[in-house]
Amino acid sequence: MLTARNIANRSLQISLSSLVLAFCLLLVMPLSQAEIRLDDYTPAQNLNDLADYLADPGGTLTLKDIRQVDADFRHRKDLSFGYTRGPVWLRLQLRSHTLQARTWRVELDYPSLDEVRLYDVGSDGIRTSRAGDTVPYSERSIGHRTPVFDIPLQPGEQRTLYLRVESAGSMTLSGSLMSLSDFEQHSQRGYLVHATYCGLLIALGLYNLLLFLALRERPFLNYVLFMCAFALGVLSLNGLGAQYLWPQAAPWSNRMLPVSLTLAALFSAIFARSFLDTRQWLPRWDRVLVVLCFATALAVLATLLLPVQRALQTMSLTGLTVTLMLLLTSFVCVGYRVPGARLFALAWMMLLTGAVLLALRNFAIIPSNFLTLYSMQIGSSLEMILLSFALAARFNELKQQREAALQNNERVLEQRVAERTQALEEANQRLSEQAMRDPLTGLANRTALQQHLTQALSRNQRRQELLAVMLIDLDGFKPINDLYGHGFGDLVLAQVAQRLNLQMRESDLAARLGGDEFVMVCESVQSAEAVQQLAERLLDRLNQPMTLEGHTVHVAASIGIALSQEEDDTTTLIRRADAAMYQAKAAGRNRTQLG
Repeated sequence: MLTARNIANRSLQISLSSLVLAFCLLLVMPLSQAEIRLDDYTPAQNLNDLADYLADPGGTLTLKDIRQVDADFRHRKDLSFGYTRGPVWLRLQLRSHTLQARTWRVELDYPSLDEVRLYDVGSDGIRTSRAGDTVPYSERSIGHRTPVFDIPLQPGEQRTLYLRVESAGSMTLSGSLMSLSDFEQHSQRGYLVHATYCGLLIALGLYNLLLFLALRERPFLNYVLFMCAFALGVLSLNGLGAQYLWPQAAPWSNRMLPVSLTLAALFSAIFARSFLDTRQWLPRWDRVLVVLCFATALAVLATLLLPVQRALQTMSLTGLTVTLMLLLTSFVCVGYRVPGARLFALAWMMLLTGAVLLALRNFAIIPSNFLTLYSMQIGSSLEMILLSFALAARFNELKQQREAALQNNERVLEQRVAERTQALEEANQRLSEQAMRDPLTGLANRTALQQHLTQALSRNQRRQELLAVMLIDLDGFKPINDLYGHGFGDLVLAQVAQRLNLQMRESDLAARLGGDEFVMVCESVQSAEAVQQLAERLLDRLNQPMTLEGHTVHVAASIGIALSQEEDDTTTLIRRADAAMYQAKAAGRNRTQLG
């Protein structure tokens, strides 16, 4: 029988175990935020520090359901969820400690949220209101470019706010809770910044439009078209378009951002072709840009037809692709001394930086803050100013070139000399390439093999990937040479080289060491088994009979394989492959051997 002392000890053990278990659960479970105390001196508060969240992937939860699962709300330091399915609920628990009634305001500072519903729960019932860029401006709770809500509180009053946020775009829920006076100052500063930015775009657009009308230079018109499309996208992004330009066109407001920014990407590619004059300076790159323009035009059509979330993702990917391509083109043009290319490259670097930060924030890879939220505006402002300078510099430079060409015929001669020099350099380059080839088989020779293997080994060691070297020695080639002569043997070697070319991958290199020895270098191989399978296929191909000049002959091969190791250099790698090849010959020939 259990004594009273045993029962007490057992109870104590159970209690201690329960406390330990509860403590562990508290450590691993995210805690919800406590009640927020507001007094007369409370400054603006960041929602990242205040709000709890609850995801609703199915979009089926009602306020009644949410209030029943209050314990499921969690807290995180960053309320940027990226592209996510279904609504997200935010909860704030407020208690007023002011001496008199005051009105507070909650703002979500990302204007492109589709719909935000506020359920303000207190002892007097539930107050509801809504905002968002799919809500007509006249129906929003507060007339503002961002979702804003009034929260009136009496002294000592306690209220719980539930924000249901739904958006096809990036679910960026950063924002602030502040007093009415603080909000008015914050809002004025924001409108001032955006007004300055829009004024800059308008001034630059009108200036370059006048230059186009005066000079009839096509790049100025393309630049104006790019600025107009980009300005529409920025107005949609910062909420000013829905407030001033299309206040009642709520569905179009949601679609305007991806359409306008993708259209801006199209006009930017067209502008780059005309500005850099790639048709004259870089014909091959110009053909690539033409294809890019057609692809971007299809992306514009896609943003009109796809669901909004897919359209926004298409916009981000298209914008980054076009910007990177134009940046790369500008760098090449700098090398060719294309007029205005340096400023163009610098301008596009500014825009690329802003676009990358915005895209990373949209995909919730980096947190949402002032820099990431307004990165596109900051980067585009610098880009627009630099492009205007670039247009002026390009025009002046071209003008000076024309005048100098008319005044001095020597420049024509210098140009011809330069063209001749370039032709000679290309000829020298072709001769150098021929010097790197085996004249009989057309494969790489020893010198080319050494250079390629050194570079390939460095690349694979940097990427921590495997590199394989296969040394191939023909079996039974000498009797063929003796029987049919060296001329026929050369035909056999050329046929072997052709079969090697057919079996190797695009990233592989086949080379001839000399005589009947060949080498194949295979980069980024997955495993030793994969290399052996490739060698076996190659061996099967070489074993097939050859019919040349009416004679049918069979050629076999012994293949030695060496896989790269961290301490390997080119000489060691080839030596190990050679040793493995001799092992294959010793084991009976016509086989592969991994060294």
